[in-house]
Amino acid sequence: MEQRLQREREMRLSEAEISSIVEAGGGKYVGILLAIPQKVESVILYISPQTRTTLAIPISCLTVEAVRKQLAESNAAFAGQRPKMPNHREIQ
Repeated sequence: MEQRLQREREMRLSEAEISSIVEAGGGKYVGILLAIPQKVESVILYISPQTRTTLAIPISCLTVEAVRKQLAESNAAFAGQRPKMPNHREIQ
């Protein structure tokens, strides 16, 4: 039953609609990893504009709020952890 509902959701959302959800949540849509029947559901890939990391969210969890939450958590994890850029004196 759950797999049938998942497939129905996947079939109802066009790629343009998926992209719109991701964009509304603050991400930059990349693409879809299609489901492997009875193994794994489709996964939506998108990029954080702030950190440029690629994130993934199962299609069954795809909402604007879920994208916002995942982006906020990812961006927070990367805050202050950027590699230090050497200045020209350190390179010599």
